[in-house]
Amino acid sequence: MIEFEKPFFLLCIIGILPACAVTLYRIKKLKESYAAAGEIHAIIRALRIRTAFWSIGWLFLSIAAAVPLWGTKQTTVVKHGNAVIFAVDISRSMTVADIAPNRLEFAKRYVSFLIERLPETACGLVTIKGLGTLAVPLSFNHQSVLTAAETLSPFNATSAGSNLEHGLRVALEAFPENRLTGKTVVLCTDGGETIGSVPRILPRYRQENVQLIIIGFGTETGGTLSILNEKHESVVQKSVLEESILKRYAEQTLNGSFYISAADLGSAQKVLQSLTEGDAESEKIRYVQKPVRRTFECTAMALLFFCIGLCAGGIRAKKM
Repeated sequence: MIEFEKPFFLLCIIGILPACAVTLYRIKKLKESYAAAGEIHAIIRALRIRTAFWSIGWLFLSIAAAVPLWGTKQTTVVKHGNAVIFAVDISRSMTVADIAPNRLEFAKRYVSFLIERLPETACGLVTIKGLGTLAVPLSFNHQSVLTAAETLSPFNATSAGSNLEHGLRVALEAFPENRLTGKTVVLCTDGGETIGSVPRILPRYRQENVQLIIIGFGTETGGTLSILNEKHESVVQKSVLEESILKRYAEQTLNGSFYISAADLGSAQKVLQSLTEGDAESEKIRYVQKPVRRTFECTAMALLFFCIGLCAGGIRAKKM
């Protein structure tokens, strides 16, 4: 699947339409002015050929400007220590009690367990309800993170729904630029997302070599909760752990990312082991999969079509 670092440049493709309109207008004028000329058909044909090839060239140039990402390559990176942002879903669905005492309380204990065992790791906290909010910036003062984690509640935010995409974006941007550490985001959620789309933020995680550990809270049989519908009537809604979706997110992120269910035996130890790998040595080399930029190939194709258009159509068109 092709992705783009700067997709807004794809709007430049629209420029093909006015170019084609101008060509059609010129052809019309040529037919009116040189209807009796013997070479008029050859000139018109040359204009059409040039426009066609230059349009394709412009298409490739626009794609090149958008920085297409296609395929992956293995590369080595040097990482110093580790920094961890915990992104916790505090939406209403996290109050479902299909795991004891409920999903959110379990998540709070889980996060506290991990933070207490990361003394040499800078930690931060992002809450997700509606939009993501940076509750505690990266810090070695773990007590502030623990205090914030202990008070997590759906009532901490008034926004409705859950925008995991925005929460992951806030977590990613919480890391200082050019920080020479391994960067990890630990997402604690049941996978329910009512706003946004997580796959839109995953390319940035791949590009910036950020590991994403997704911890699922809940069960696939799920439970129920009472919500207000658009008519402000109380209705019962079923909520389940979206495990297959969360697994797919982790697989798409690469960089050693993985999914694990909080209910799995030894899951916290596995997560802790992954988080402390960067602290075992002051400096270590890791192999990561990075997406491949195809800007050069697209630019080369653009130049090729521009040259073909110039040779096949441009010279003859100028003779009229």
